[in-house]
Amino acid sequence: MKTTVLFILAALLALPGLAQTNFRSITYDEAIAAAKAENKLVFMDFYTDWCGPCKRMAREVFPQKKVGDYMNEKFVCIKLNAEKEGKELADLYKIEAYPTFIAIDADKNIVLTKVGGGDADDFIADIDRMLDPDRTPERMKARYEGGERTPKLIASYAAYLKTEAFNQRDKFADLIGQANRMVHDYFNGLTDAEKLSPENLFVYTEYAMAINDEITQYMIAHRNEFDEASQKTLIPIIDRLYATEIGNYLGAKIPYDATAYDALKQQANELGLNKDKQYDPCFRLIECYAQGDIKAYLALCEKEYPMLNDVMKNALIANFGNLFKEQDEAIRQQASKFLRCRLENMDTNDMMFAVYQIIELESKK
Repeated sequence: MKTTVLFILAALLALPGLAQTNFRSITYDEAIAAAKAENKLVFMDFYTDWCGPCKRMAREVFPQKKVGDYMNEKFVCIKLNAEKEGKELADLYKIEAYPTFIAIDADKNIVLTKVGGGDADDFIADIDRMLDPDRTPERMKARYEGGERTPKLIASYAAYLKTEAFNQRDKFADLIGQANRMVHDYFNGLTDAEKLSPENLFVYTEYAMAINDEITQYMIAHRNEFDEASQKTLIPIIDRLYATEIGNYLGAKIPYDATAYDALKQQANELGLNKDKQYDPCFRLIECYAQGDIKAYLALCEKEYPMLNDVMKNALIANFGNLFKEQDEAIRQQASKFLRCRLENMDTNDMMFAVYQIIELESKK
């Protein structure tokens, strides 16, 4: 019985559409032949052993069922290590960044090129857009300049500009600016009913960037007027935006402004974001540092640090050393000791920041 169950489980896991993206262990030529026989495109994932985003895509994105269902229906997928067995093809397709995803038809014509990773929904949306003849860059530009302002066009065209910003680093600021202006202009032309419509939810999920921007303020003020499904989507976005701003104060990444800070604290409480008191240790640390008593602040860090959640620990550690670099040697050594004593319990990112700051604190004379 046990053998039978294991056999069935193995067979189920082997089904390509069941759970994850089916990357086949076949050659480039075999993939083209399979694509021709199955009336699909060939999808090539160019990666390297050292590429962090490549590993994240392999670990977190491609195994998701919704990604697998989408990809397996349209593509014969193969992985190519650009520094090993896929080097010749990486040279042929002029791969310069990782991950790079290329889809070709059975005649080897390039259908799409996507550079960089992303989360599952964004990845599917990007691939879907690139496969749509009516959403090519040239076609979207013509439609936009012709006056079309439909939600699907704005979402797709702005997403394309953001993707291109990462592909063309020398034009990053300009392209991101274009995307943001496009969405803000579109948003300002909507009625209240349209702003609350599910088809315009992308405006908030993708372009609510800070708690004080126009889009975010509207989302917060009207949060209870969206439909139930939209509200469930927006609640974590609002929480994340407030967490980011509280983290900025905690890490002293922005100047302390008592009026703005008090408003932030009040709003977080009124919105129910602090109902479990998760931000109370942050507030105590922020207010102590603002008073200017650095010794009292260090002592409070010792007390409150264990109470911080992982996000806030990261916010505190990321800029911790800079808070003390102009202090006398005794204070700097105390700050360094605070970091050293917590290294073994830090994740990799926090540890990297902490070690750099320890070196800075201990080398300054």
